[in-house]
Amino acid sequence: FASGDGGCAGGGAGGVGGPNGEKRPGFVMRWLTTLTVLGCVVGSVTGYLCNRYEAPQDVVQILAFPGDLFIRALKCVVVPMMFASMVSNAASLGDTGGANRMAALAVKFYTATTFLAAMEGLAFFNLFKPLFNPLEVDAGSEASASEGAGSDITVIGTVLKFGRDLVPDNLSKAILETQLLGVITFAIFFGTMLPQVEGGQAVIKFCAALFEAMVAMIRKVIVLTPLGVGSLVAGSIAKANDIGPAMSNIGMLFLVVVLCQLVHVFGIYTGLYVAATRRSPVRLYAGMAEMWMTAFGTSSSAATLATTTKTCQDFGVSRTTATFVLPIGCTLNMDGSALEKPIVILWIAYVGGQGLPFHRQLVVALISALMSAGASPIPSAGVSTLLLMIEAAGVRLTPQVTMLASFCLAIEWLLDSIRTTVNVTGDAIGAAIVDHLVGGEQGREELPCARSATSTSSLGLEGNPTADDACDSPRASPSVSLESTGARRREQEVRVEV
Repeated sequence: FASGDGGCAGGGAGGVGGPNGEKRPGFVMRWLTTLTVLGCVVGSVTGYLCNRYEAPQDVVQILAFPGDLFIRALKCVVVPMMFASMVSNAASLGDTGGANRMAALAVKFYTATTFLAAMEGLAFFNLFKPLFNPLEVDAGSEASASEGAGSDITVIGTVLKFGRDLVPDNLSKAILETQLLGVITFAIFFGTMLPQVEGGQAVIKFCAALFEAMVAMIRKVIVLTPLGVGSLVAGSIAKANDIGPAMSNIGMLFLVVVLCQLVHVFGIYTGLYVAATRRSPVRLYAGMAEMWMTAFGTSSSAATLATTTKTCQDFGVSRTTATFVLPIGCTLNMDGSALEKPIVILWIAYVGGQGLPFHRQLVVALISALMSAGASPIPSAGVSTLLLMIEAAGVRLTPQVTMLASFCLAIEWLLDSIRTTVNVTGDAIGAAIVDHLVGGEQGREELPCARSATSTSSLGLEGNPTADDACDSPRASPSVSLESTGARRREQEVRVEV
């Protein structure tokens, strides 16, 4: 599974044993997208019939009950999973970032673009906000929303509120009240300190095991996505007075998200690449067609890793840089998610009649960036983070908000494919920039040629020697040439057996 992208790249919940003992995804996981779309259709028809013929309230509540359990199950597991992920990632990335220049550049680039994407999402929402039409809310909900939003908010008050959210005074209270910003900053600080204390490795291993356990639990819950989303859609439509405005708003949201992702890819990435390398990215983009199709079809950065590596090598990125930097990008680079989440969360709040002030919008953007880097490696990971971030933004689950969130969950599979395509594009651009800045020389000095060839073959690439490889250089020693030739011969034998 790819971090934060969702999509199945290997085994999954409900998997069965393969011919060689490996885990294969079960029927539900193999057809999760199709079943989710079918559940949305059945839920929409059922909810419309209940709304049309004025079904009793008890019937509507029973209809929405499975969806309510689905949301509660996700929210119960997501916070501890996110905390454990942030702790283990902060502990490991601290060592990786200082290992060498190549790793440091990769971590800095992917982290910076993720936070930049989150700020873009905040700016794009406010730019396109006039295109969205808020739904009609009852007097009680409107009064409550006005009370919760706060009336007099100054610039100093916004900055101070943001600083208080960063530093929680009570961790348990922050977890219970879903103050994710404080929980995330504490987890990152805690994780960076663990490698420096005696016995810290044991705690890091515990957090890693806790994260794996939480992921395994969410994989089981994700199997119920078709039933849960279908129930949410049915219950929301059954309670709605008029779903026409909501449907037009969701269509406009989708167009805005796609437009913003295109601007990020062909605007921000292009600008960064030209500024760093002084080269035109046209040839690089021209060779990404296969990578884009694979990413869109699998919704997984991990499943696309081999294609991404081949694309970078075809463009001229050294084999060592591609096989070293791209796996870091699969973990850290979640620009598509960091850009999409602020737009979706702020859209739900605004259209649902609970427009957020600027300081809350800033918190949503920052949480989106932080949670993207520590996203769970499960299919449709946005299902769990969306529900959690709605509460973290201070948005109450009114009937309008629940209906809008259920519609977003219904198109999550499509948004997942789009943001994964953006993510792998960022991976490739980052690898090309790092390779240009490092020049490939450091990687060739630190990693022997046999290791580089083996890493490439493990990704499913042919690994044909090029004139840039140190193994094939005329200055290479005879012993190195013999070793590399033997390594390639053993590589071919293993490939034939596979």
